[in-house]
Amino acid sequence: MFDQPKVAIESHPAGPGPVFERVQFNIFGRSPLVTHYLDTRNLGKDTLAPKLVSRTQVEKVGAQQPTYRQIISQAKKVFNNLEKQHKRSLQLSDQEGRKITKRYQEEILELSVIQRELLKRKNEVRVLSEKLIDYQNSDLYNQPGTYTNIFEPYVHLFKDQIAKEK
Repeated sequence: MFDQPKVAIESHPAGPGPVFERVQFNIFGRSPLVTHYLDTRNLGKDTLAPKLVSRTQVEKVGAQQPTYRQIISQAKKVFNNLEKQHKRSLQLSDQEGRKITKRYQEEILELSVIQRELLKRKNEVRVLSEKLIDYQNSDLYNQPGTYTNIFEPYVHLFKDQIAKEK
């Protein structure tokens, strides 16, 4: 309605606050300036006995530190940033998973076409089965992390039939 300045919400600084100390003082005493003035003018001396009272005063004010509100807002920013990164990594891993699944399905399709076409040719089945047995007995088959596609020549041979299936 009216243009009033927005009242800033105060927040306590995080960390230790000011350091307090207990001090004693005379309640009938005067400040050094008043005492000096009265002494120079030879004006009345207090005949009352001094009475000491203790009070608390700030010894040292704490250093400027961020407030709780600032720490919370910064933590929220960090949390939101981490949440965005997490969502992005989930999206990327989901995309990679779909790519792998698609490639797996394509390879299954290729192998089924190759299998069907090879079963029509009895002589090549015998040669391929001997290659499989040799491959399983070789060192390449038993080493982790190695993969040799022995069906690669057949993928090129039956390229047209595989394309029809897709």
